[in-house]
Amino acid sequence: MIRVVLALLVVAAFARPASAEEITDIVVDGNTKTTSDTVQLIARIDTGDDWKPELVDLVKQRLRSSGLFSEVEVFYETAPTGGIRVHLNVKDKHSWVIAPAFYNQPTNTGGGIGYGENNLFGENQKLLLYGQIATGDSFFVGAWVIPNIADTRFYAQLDTYLDSSRVIEYASSTGWFDNPGSVRQSRMNYLDAGVKLGYEFFRGIKLDTRLRAAHVSYSDVKNLADPSTPIVAPGKAGADISNEWMFTIDRRANWEGVYTGYRYVLDYEYAVKQLGSDFDYHREALSLYKGWQVLEHHNLVLKGNLNIGHHLPFQQELTTGGTSMRGWLNNQFRGDFQALANLEYSFPLFTIYGLSVRGMGFWDSAYTTFITTSPDRNYLPNYQFDDGRLGAGFKNSVGVGTRLLMRQIVIPLLGVDVGYGLEAHDYQVYLAIGLTD
Repeated sequence: MIRVVLALLVVAAFARPASAEEITDIVVDGNTKTTSDTVQLIARIDTGDDWKPELVDLVKQRLRSSGLFSEVEVFYETAPTGGIRVHLNVKDKHSWVIAPAFYNQPTNTGGGIGYGENNLFGENQKLLLYGQIATGDSFFVGAWVIPNIADTRFYAQLDTYLDSSRVIEYASSTGWFDNPGSVRQSRMNYLDAGVKLGYEFFRGIKLDTRLRAAHVSYSDVKNLADPSTPIVAPGKAGADISNEWMFTIDRRANWEGVYTGYRYVLDYEYAVKQLGSDFDYHREALSLYKGWQVLEHHNLVLKGNLNIGHHLPFQQELTTGGTSMRGWLNNQFRGDFQALANLEYSFPLFTIYGLSVRGMGFWDSAYTTFITTSPDRNYLPNYQFDDGRLGAGFKNSVGVGTRLLMRQIVIPLLGVDVGYGLEAHDYQVYLAIGLTD
């Protein structure tokens, strides 16, 4: 009797549902750059799969969310030989751009030029090469993202980041209504290269690991509070080698600037002393993202981040301010504990010949502080560590902004935000023209 029951369970597990029909043919039309195999891979359907009418909207959502297509149409019919023939009609966006960029942010003004390709070889691979010279951050970044290795569930990324930045440190907050001033300035040179390898178990469920090697050094250290008194660099020079593990559940979708769905990320990074790292630290992080579609073309987005570090060196400290919390100066707050929350509501203003302008309102909140000391750090004399003064590191801002996007390409062209720091009673303007993502 037990064998009969087990046999019935096995048959039930592998039996095809009565309402499902088998896909026997997939036709891809309209694609001029993206390969047909890549279109099918993004759609996540294959011959032999079961087909149901409700899959039309799901497949359409997957193709739209890739950001590669300006038009998507999905329909099906009965194939002459039996089964289901699925049609995927897509129109490729212009996937690459060579463009100048200009940034005007608090403590950082500059520009550069970059090349961005969102569909390399027609296989949904991403390539970014960008360099800029600025008063704050002058850097070169290069990244090559391979979403599918040999049509498998494995993916990879190669990247480099060469940075020479003027770093300004500010006095720690002593109260809630506090706008700390600058104390120390130094130039940090950070040369970085990394490689990532990951595996996607199911749609949007990924596990990846990244090995990063960098070298950090300091120069031109200045005492801003008392220029006549020498001051040491904020940290030591040396090799910074780390390994990072990330587990991601990403079920987001987007179409013409409207994001829906959710994304959850668990992140753990630690220094690898065995490979020659001169630093010894680790960091844990949790990030949350949720988007809602409102009134068809309006968008409400909630983001949250929690970061906790142990013995973080200066170059790895958690910073808040600037684009991470509009209304405050770039990196005005730093520590080894950080909690961030951001709420944005965006809406369409107008669209002309595929050029869309969206308005936005936002609220940013953050709590940033030090809870431990690091042996690799030279702290400022007035740095305060968490001693129960709840609220000293808690800051908020509110503001408005706009985004300009072109339907025919995949990269936003312009972003402007005006943020008001509630505790500082001051506002800051953030302008980015060019490669704004």
